[in-house]
Amino acid sequence: MGLVTLVLWGHLLATVVLVGYYVVVALIVLPVLAPTSRRDALGFIGAIERRAMPLLLLSILAFLASGVYLLTSDTRYAGIGNVGGDWATLLLVKHVLVVGMLVAGSIVDGLVVRAVRLEAAGSPTATAMSRIGRGFDAMALLGALVLLITAAAQPG
Repeated sequence: MGLVTLVLWGHLLATVVLVGYYVVVALIVLPVLAPTSRRDALGFIGAIERRAMPLLLLSILAFLASGVYLLTSDTRYAGIGNVGGDWATLLLVKHVLVVGMLVAGSIVDGLVVRAVRLEAAGSPTATAMSRIGRGFDAMALLGALVLLITAAAQPG
């Protein structure tokens, strides 16, 4: 087993952690919590977020390290800003979406933290769970698009 295989495995594992987190919360956790009280739902989402955050941050670091290695070791890579083919165009779009995911993920995290804090202080916001749900849905969709583009960029 070569170094590229191990690095690719790490990159894929980081993908599972990051995209999987948002997909599972959007499609499973939030619908299960829908009939519960807002206070209970926010407490549960806050606890999940606190537990997941170290794994999410580790996966982002793994993406950066493994992604740079995989990109620069690929013979199709012609350098920063060289978008001279379908593969390079797909990779550029993929990386723009990944940056969008990082921004959106930070916003979703901020929504969760703010909503939990307001609920604990007795100043609940009626639309908090709706905004949080839309944020997780957007992250799941962006993750699915990144995976689609990754599949499209594979040789063959």
